Amino acid sequence: MLGLYPEIEPYVQGMLPVGDGNEIYWEECGDPEGKPVIFLHGGPGGGSSPRHRRLFDPARYRIVLFDQRGCGRSTPNCATPEADLSVNTTWHLVADIERLREHLDIEHWMVFGGSWGSVLGLTYAETHPERVTELVLRGVATLRVKELQWLYGGGAAFLFPEAWSRFLAPVPYSRRQENLIEVYHELLSHPDPAVHGPAAIAWSRWEGETVKLRPQDEVIDAFSDPAFALAIARIENHYFRHGGWLAEDQLLRDAGKLRDIPCVLVQGRYDVVTPAITAWELSQVLPSAELVMVGDSGHAFDEPGTLHELISATDRFASDWRGAGTRQDERNADMLFGDEHVRRYEETDGEVGHDWEKGAPCLILTTKGRKTGEDRKFALIYQFDDQGNPVIVASKGGAPEDPGWYKNLQANPEVKAQVKADKFTARARTLEGEERAKLWEKLAAVWPDYNEYAKKTDREIPVVVLERV
Repeated sequence: MLGLYPEIEPYVQGMLPVGDGNEIYWEECGDPEGKPVIFLHGGPGGGSSPRHRRLFDPARYRIVLFDQRGCGRSTPNCATPEADLSVNTTWHLVADIERLREHLDIEHWMVFGGSWGSVLGLTYAETHPERVTELVLRGVATLRVKELQWLYGGGAAFLFPEAWSRFLAPVPYSRRQENLIEVYHELLSHPDPAVHGPAAIAWSRWEGETVKLRPQDEVIDAFSDPAFALAIARIENHYFRHGGWLAEDQLLRDAGKLRDIPCVLVQGRYDVVTPAITAWELSQVLPSAELVMVGDSGHAFDEPGTLHELISATDRFASDWRGAGTRQDERNADMLFGDEHVRRYEETDGEVGHDWEKGAPCLILTTKGRKTGEDRKFALIYQFDDQGNPVIVASKGGAPEDPGWYKNLQANPEVKAQVKADKFTARARTLEGEERAKLWEKLAAVWPDYNEYAKKTDREIPVVVLERV
């Protein structure tokens, strides 16, 4: 199974005025002379993240990411009162993409979009087909009435009744048979934070609880963050109640405009957020498209089967670009990431995956999900303390919050660890003072980026020892 490419940083970034008082954040990563690709994030209102950069080979792609109007690092953010949603529509975003393309002096580019990004990618490509070299779409949607009613009219509730009850909680009982998108519009527009705040969290959490084939605590927590939830809930609700300003079936009806554009549709069979019927129907009116139905995936881009197919598609479309030559299935162990890293490590007892990028040694940590109680496995850099216990760092690349695995072991410090073929139970303990400083120095010696991560965040990055029991 193919995994994400290594972490990278932008080589240039900026803010682009796009009119109506809006400025959008943009960045470029990878090779400035590489194959241009633009990444369209989901939501609408989800924002781009550093992990999205890693869907593309940085040696072959000129990777363009941006935060759409009203979200992420773009201003004004829709969580603030001054944000004017009347100038935030699908067609404004299509115009913003063109303005960004011209600003970056790119003539043609590949378009990659998932979930809402697939809607925006289709709309942009059908409006400007001459600018699109290829399309890679994941979790395909077109914002038809039946798609919205499935997710917000009770269809998906048959699969996630507990989560649906939490979605209904802010809605007065007498109004639960009405159009819930419209009811939520009233709640989210209410000036009282005591009304719009809980409504935003309930709306956003519903997505967080349904996005994965198996719900994950860290994903649900991210979607439940009040600031993130308010922005994404307001933007999504605004777009969905207007049907994306698209005529019913418009994107399917106009798909013929894409007949000369190579297209890959990657769809999770058990995707609850954007059910598989839409990808299949698009493939029927766009015979040139390659539909890949992933049999063990939900909606999220980073579920193993979906991620493998997305990386396969981006690698294939870059294969004729200069610098190509290393086949993806020949990637070395120091290029393993995420679930692929864990799988290969466990299969080989660390023969593959222990010695990682820059020679850093890795172990496998197994925690219990603090909400689900299910095993969560992570490949992490380690060093030994003086007693021979592994020590790890909860850096999350210098993000402002702790990684999910650290939150898990705070709730349940009993963990399992594997160092090469050595498998054992341990109790996790967070280090402090001189003990922490000494082992931080030892870990930073094998992974110097830890010192850079520490400069990027206000939190004290936890250092954890796994003491055998």
